[in-house]
Amino acid sequence: MTQLPPGRDGAGGREFFASIEAAREAKAIADARARRSRLLRWSAPVVAILALAAVFLFAICIVVLVGERSYAAQSYTSAAGQFGVVRSVNAVETWKPHYNVGTAEYSSGRFFAATQDLGVALTLVPKAPEGEPPGRDECLVRINLSLSYEGLGDEAARATDAAMAISYYQQALDTVAGCGSGGGGGGSEQEQEAADQAEERQEEKQSEQQQEQQGGEGDSDGQGGQEPDEGEQGGEGDQQDGDTGEDEGDNGGQQGEEPTPTPTDGDGDQQGGEGEDGEPSETSTTSEQQQELEQRNQDAQEQREREQQEEGGGGGGQQGW
Repeated sequence: MTQLPPGRDGAGGREFFASIEAAREAKAIADARARRSRLLRWSAPVVAILALAAVFLFAICIVVLVGERSYAAQSYTSAAGQFGVVRSVNAVETWKPHYNVGTAEYSSGRFFAATQDLGVALTLVPKAPEGEPPGRDECLVRINLSLSYEGLGDEAARATDAAMAISYYQQALDTVAGCGSGGGGGGSEQEQEAADQAEERQEEKQSEQQQEQQGGEGDSDGQGGQEPDEGEQGGEGDQQDGDTGEDEGDNGGQQGEEPTPTPTDGDGDQQGGEGEDGEPSETSTTSEQQQELEQRNQDAQEQREREQQEEGGGGGGQQGW
């Protein structure tokens, strides 16, 4: 039996035990509140960080959405600037902002800037294990980087710099290698087809530039080899001109009238292809050859522009939002 405190009856003992139970409950409630308070204090920084991360990610989504709309509206310069806002702060998939900026720059015709950003994206994108074909993400970057090199090659071709154009086309081919259907690269059939078309087009352009380069060297050699013959022909022209002048002078003296020159192969004044001394004009010959080369380059450029218009600018420009 429980012994009651001395000097108290049964009712007093029950009150005593009730007070002890109340004190225990109050202490438990106080301990629980203290625990919750400590947990809140400890978790407050974590909650704040998570809240800031959520706000940050939401802001990135908004910026990317705005950039996507600008790109869809063909405001490529604005899209590049908007994608560039998150280029240095995206810590999740670091290659995507550079890829999006480079793609927008390519679409706006700024090929050199596109190669810079897409080159950074290529160094950051996840790579396939050594010996295996590139994956889908890597091929997306490689295809657009290849198209940017092709754009630089087209600019060099329009500037009649065949050597530079050939170099850029080779860079384009090296970059896209392995992403086509024959290389086993990752990606959908459409992406593999785009890589195949890019390779075929770049090989054709490189071949054209090589032919033009060889043709230009051949023309230069031909000009150098014709100079002695022109000199000899000019000497004959002098002799013929002198002989003709003597004959014409005699005829004029006999008839009493001004002699009428007779056109001959050696008369520079009549044929318009020789100088004052009866020699063929080297400037006229070189000018005709330059005009021929310029006409050929212009025809090739117009053909390339027509092909680009028919193909819709190279078939690239995909984004990885």
